[in-house]
Amino acid sequence: MDVQADEAGLRPDPFATAFVERPVTDNQGRLFNDGHPTYADTDKIPAYRGAAVARRGPARWLRVLVAVVALVVVAAAAALGLVKAGVIDKSGTGSPKAAPVTHHHAAAASKGPLVTQVTTGPTGATYRINIAAYEVTVTTSTGRSWVSIGSAGKKATFAGVMNPNSSQKELLLGPSEVQVGAGGTKVIVTSGQRSVTLTPTAAPFAYLFVVKS
Repeated sequence: MDVQADEAGLRPDPFATAFVERPVTDNQGRLFNDGHPTYADTDKIPAYRGAAVARRGPARWLRVLVAVVALVVVAAAAALGLVKAGVIDKSGTGSPKAAPVTHHHAAAASKGPLVTQVTTGPTGATYRINIAAYEVTVTTSTGRSWVSIGSAGKKATFAGVMNPNSSQKELLLGPSEVQVGAGGTKVIVTSGQRSVTLTPTAAPFAYLFVVKS
């Protein structure tokens, strides 16, 4: 009787008119239906998003700004030191002060003529030159000419026969003497921007230049 009753309890009731199934609820992730979420072991690691890294832009720009301000302060201090030392003009032009250069001798010499005739003769002439250092250039034209250029009373710095259409220049200091042996030659005395050309009136001809005292 007991066994039959057990079997009868396991069999479906032939007199039942409908079956009601229990609704299936998704309890994934919960072990107990008590309203509190608990997580089952699903062998899955939950995704985790880390906190965003703070940008360092403002801090970097702040350091750059501090460096620029420091450079401006150093430059201002250096400029102030130059102003106090007198290197930079206080008027604001910024140009360094340059000491005025005076050329008393050159200015005095440039006022008068470069050479002044003192004496003249059939074979030579004497000129006074108002500067100690000068250049003498001898040029020839169509013919050859013997020429001597040098300091007075000393060995000539140049002595020889010059070809036609040629020139010879010598730098002289103090009294000097120039001799030419043929016509058609010219003697040019030069000092800076000033120049004087002398033409011999005979051949041979000698020029004596003395320094103005």
